[in-house]
Amino acid sequence: MGERSSNRLASNLEQLVTKLESIHSQKSSELDQVSGVLGNMDKLVDIISRVELQRQAEHQLNEQLDKLNEVMENLSGQQQIARREVPVEETLHKIIKGVKVTGKVMDIVAGSLGVMFDSIVATVKTSERQGATRSTKEVDLASVLAPLGSLLQGLLSSEPVDNSTSKPNKSSKPEEKKEE
Repeated sequence: MGERSSNRLASNLEQLVTKLESIHSQKSSELDQVSGVLGNMDKLVDIISRVELQRQAEHQLNEQLDKLNEVMENLSGQQQIARREVPVEETLHKIIKGVKVTGKVMDIVAGSLGVMFDSIVATVKTSERQGATRSTKEVDLASVLAPLGSLLQGLLSSEPVDNSTSKPNKSSKPEEKKEE
């Protein structure tokens, strides 16, 4: 009986060891599954956090775009108002006035240059005729500078220019001085 009970005991112990091994392997496979699930959950949490960050970035971008749209609408509205305030006639009058001023200044400059060249030619011819008293290389600077003085006086004058003469008259308004 001792042998039977020891065989039984050995058999029971063997069954117990087998059951413990199966329980251990089952628990270990469950732990492996749980660790796989936990790994997948970590990945899922990471993905969710990235999606949430993207949503926040999109929300901020949408807010900035809305502000930009408001600013653009305000600017376009102001530009339309500004464009409506200046009539076309006024713009054309300003352009015509600018062209007139430019023409007057060009007339003054051209007339003064003509007088200056005439004076220089007359001075040089006079000095050539007086070859005995002066050498041909000397030129009377006073007669050369006189046309330059008239040019400056014409540009600084305040009366309108008479286009019929080549000499400059006193003309120039404060607006004309800006054009120079």
